[in-house]
Amino acid sequence: MNVVVIGGGLAGLTVAYRLKQGGAEVKLLEASKAVGGKIGARKAGGEPFDIGANTVLESNDAIRRLIDDLGLRGEMLFASPQANARWILKRGKLLPFPDSPIAFLSTRLFSLGAKLRLLREPFIAKATREETLAEFAERRFGREILDYALNPFLVGVYAAKPEDLSARAAFKTLYELESECGSVVKGALAKAKAAKREPKSYSGKMFSFAGGIYAMIQKLSSALGASIERGAEAQDIQREDGKWRVFYAQQNEMRSIEATHVVFATPADATAALVQPLDRTLADALAAIRYSPVAQVFLCFTREEVPQPQGFGFLAPEKEERQILGAVYNSAIFPSRYQTVAFTVFLGGSRKPELVKYSDGTLIEVATSELQSILNLKARPVVESVAKWERAIPQYRVGHSEILAKVEAFEAREKTLAFAGNWRGGVSVPDTVAQAEEIARKLLAAKG
Repeated sequence: MNVVVIGGGLAGLTVAYRLKQGGAEVKLLEASKAVGGKIGARKAGGEPFDIGANTVLESNDAIRRLIDDLGLRGEMLFASPQANARWILKRGKLLPFPDSPIAFLSTRLFSLGAKLRLLREPFIAKATREETLAEFAERRFGREILDYALNPFLVGVYAAKPEDLSARAAFKTLYELESECGSVVKGALAKAKAAKREPKSYSGKMFSFAGGIYAMIQKLSSALGASIERGAEAQDIQREDGKWRVFYAQQNEMRSIEATHVVFATPADATAALVQPLDRTLADALAAIRYSPVAQVFLCFTREEVPQPQGFGFLAPEKEERQILGAVYNSAIFPSRYQTVAFTVFLGGSRKPELVKYSDGTLIEVATSELQSILNLKARPVVESVAKWERAIPQYRVGHSEILAKVEAFEAREKTLAFAGNWRGGVSVPDTVAQAEEIARKLLAAKG
C-alpha cells in the first residue's frame, strides 16, 4: 500500500504520520516550502507569536495519543488557572462570562428578562427545518442570549456571524441535544451529570507547548522526514492501470508519482480543483464552501506600563460595533513564555472581511487603538507583528451537511480516495486530529 497525501497542514501531516506508523509507504506533497498550513510560529521582539492556534484543549483520545506518540507530553504547558475567565464586552465594559448556573443567575451580562426567557427553553418545540445558528438560538434562548453569548462565541471559533452558519453542521452538540432530548438545557445538564461518572484518559485541560502549538507540526514533520516533498503543488490526478497517478509541479518541472491510495488534505477550493475531472458535482459542492478572512495582530507592552489583565481574553459581540473581534491575553494564559504583557488581537471575520486587505501598519493601529480603548491603556506596544489570511476558517453554512454527504458517497464509491481537513468534522485542532486518525485507520483496515 503506497499513499500520496496532498496537503501538509495538520490534517495531512497527521494522516501521513498514522499511515506510516501502520506500515504504509507514504509521500506527502506540500505546495509551499513550509508545512503546518495555518499553524505557525514566529519570534517578534524576542517574544513567541503563535500563528493560528494559540491554545488547544486536550479534549479527546486522538489528541492525547498524538501528543504521547510524538513524545510531547513532557513539553506541555497547561494554562494558568487564572486564564479560565472569559470576558464579554457589553456597552463598553468587560463582564465575565458566567461559567455555572449560579454565575448565570447573578451575572450582569444578561438582563432579568433574558434569564426568565431561558426558563421557557425546555417547553419549546423542535425545529422542522434546517436553521441557521441565529434562528436556532433566538427560537430556543431569545435574542439577548444570541447577541451576547452565541454571537461572540462563534467569533472565537469560526470568525463568523450566527446568521451565516448552520445549527446542525456548525454546532452539532446543540442540535443533537434538541433532537435527542427535546431541550438543550435539560440535555446539557444530563450530559454534564453523565460525564462526571465516565472516566476519561485525557485531561480536558487547555494547553500549549514550550515552543507553542507549532511544536506539534515540527514533530510530525521530523517523524515523516523524507516522506515530505515541499514546494510540490499537485496539479492533476488520473486513474492508471487500477492505480492513481498524481501529477505535481516542483522546481519548475512537472513530475508524477504512482499511488494505490490518495488522501486530499487541502482546503476545500483546492480539493475541488483536483477532483473536478473525477466528479464535477462533488467539485462544485466543495467549491461552494466559503472561508472567513482573519488577521492576527500580536502586541506586547512593558510590564512597567501595562498591568497584566487576568483571564483568557475577551470577545466583542457584533452589537458593540467594534473594529476587532476580540483578543487573547497570551501572557496571562502562559506566564512562563513571556517577558512582556502580550496580546493577540483578532480582526476581520465575516463581520468586517475588508480589514484583512489593510496594510500591516493599519491593522496594528486599529488593533492598538481598540485595545487601548477597551482596556483603558495609555501605553504604546513595544512589539508588533501581523499574520493574516483571506481564507482562514471554513464556514459550515446551511446545506453543509449535504456537501459532506456527497463526499461520503464519493468515498464509498472510490474506496482508494479519501478527504481530510477542517472543512469536515470540526475546525478545532482536536477534531482535525481525530478525523485524520480515523481516515488513516480506515485506509489501513481496508488494506487487510
